[in-house]
Amino acid sequence: MTVGRWILVILGVLVLLVVLAVPIILLFAQPPPNNYWLAAVRDASIVYASLFMCVGALTFIVLTAAMTMLVFLVRDRIAPALEKADDTMQTVRGTATFVSESVVAPIIKVAGAAAGTRAIVQSLLRQKPPTSDGKEQKS
Repeated sequence: MTVGRWILVILGVLVLLVVLAVPIILLFAQPPPNNYWLAAVRDASIVYASLFMCVGALTFIVLTAAMTMLVFLVRDRIAPALEKADDTMQTVRGTATFVSESVVAPIIKVAGAAAGTRAIVQSLLRQKPPTSDGKEQKS
């Protein structure tokens, strides 16, 4: 953190301490009638409870606004990016299908025909018929 941020943090903590200390000072500085210290504590508790409820409400409002901004960000920026990624995936899938149908399938057919031709030529060039286990008879 920079020096400016540290100064802001220290000032924020000091302001928070002053804000929390003011109700106590104001309530106990004036002596309550008949030494009613319990009434002063009650009043301070009410002030603190009200303060924390206000802070909680403000925090809720800020979090709701942040969630709303996040929803708009997802809707406006991330959803179109996901649609583009889906379009790219569909293009890749179509290209792979085209390559497999147009390029690979004919090569496989030619390779199969070559293997069949080679098998036919080898069987025609054999001098002795193979035995039942697939090996040629030795003379």
